[in-house]
Amino acid sequence: MNEVVYNSNFKEVIQLAKNKRLFIGSGNPNSKILFIGKEAAIDKEKSAGQYEEEYSKNTIDWNLNCSTNKQLNDVDNWFIKDRKPIFNSLYPYKGQINKVERRDKSGKIISGHCGTSKTWYNYQKIIDSIYFNGVPSEFINFHELSFCSELNQETGSYSKDVPKNKRAASIELRKELFNSNFFRDFPIIILAVGHYVRDFKIDLENVFQINFNEDLSQKYSERLQNEYINIHFDNLEKPTRLLIHTNQLSMVSNELINRLGMICKEFSNKII
Repeated sequence: MNEVVYNSNFKEVIQLAKNKRLFIGSGNPNSKILFIGKEAAIDKEKSAGQYEEEYSKNTIDWNLNCSTNKQLNDVDNWFIKDRKPIFNSLYPYKGQINKVERRDKSGKIISGHCGTSKTWYNYQKIIDSIYFNGVPSEFINFHELSFCSELNQETGSYSKDVPKNKRAASIELRKELFNSNFFRDFPIIILAVGHYVRDFKIDLENVFQINFNEDLSQKYSERLQNEYINIHFDNLEKPTRLLIHTNQLSMVSNELINRLGMICKEFSNKII
């Protein structure tokens, strides 16, 4: 596993998040790939324990990880029998099998035991495409090679469960976070938030200091049905950073995921 380095930019983000009560994210903070989703699908009341571990304690986790130089190998495997694991934002639910876990309305697992969500499953497919020539990993290990955050930190089982005014306020508050050197330093950002950019009037070029490439966006979005790939670079002539704005990845086509992986792999081969 890659060594985790907690650099000064990340430590500054931890302090900012602590001061402003902001959620930072999870995964390897010195990786080259950043996933940003719409918001976590967590009901604060029905899943209070999960919310506390994943959100309320996020900055506490990162402060402790920095002070102890926590590494990926140090994080508990979530699926070792007869052992209660300790959640850590560096590698959430380590040991998940690379398949989609499905539950019925009562919460009972009906397939994919020890698997993951469809969104994380698709994150894994993209990472496998970039780093492992598209060969599926046995386990969900994208946290080793990427960092993940959310555009909005007001959570709910579904987007509709969070009032629009709360989402808007949260997104506005988090712009300072995404303006930080830490979040701007990622060579590849996949902003999988769908129409949130339009609905909440987010100026991506200003927040992430990027420029829209219309020609490549049209090229990569060609023949996709109700899906799109909007390409942005820090510099259109000599790009060193790529931001892709696309659909939320929980219910998208395999073609979209395959294209995202291909684009990111080609770009990473040029600049990473």
